[in-house]
Amino acid sequence: MDEVLTFDAFQPGASMGRATEVIDAEVLESWRQLYPWDAATADELPPGLATVLLMRAYMRILTQRPPGNIHARQHLELLAAIAPGEEVTTEIECVGKELKRERRYVELACRARGKAGRPLFDGRMTIIWAA
Repeated sequence: MDEVLTFDAFQPGASMGRATEVIDAEVLESWRQLYPWDAATADELPPGLATVLLMRAYMRILTQRPPGNIHARQHLELLAAIAPGEEVTTEIECVGKELKRERRYVELACRARGKAGRPLFDGRMTIIWAA
């Protein structure tokens, strides 16, 4: 197992990595069961699936998270609808970190792009990092 990712390892301006995914039938079915009124169309996936893609990218990119992190804040701006079958690449970048009241805050920017680099959503996440 790799070392746990610590607060000291975050460098503002540095890319943490990228994850690419296509929403498959299984994910769509799970979404439909949770939100039956929010169905995909022939042209667009439900907008809420952007959050699913963002969190999956976070989990895949920052795999060596220490236990006890707190997801303190999240903001997501939808820029375009995600098309069914579209390959979505989400990049996570460290844009800031600070020690405040003895807590380690990490600020992450998230950018998702689709076919030919088409902007799909941008987001920010603030995590209180445990180690």
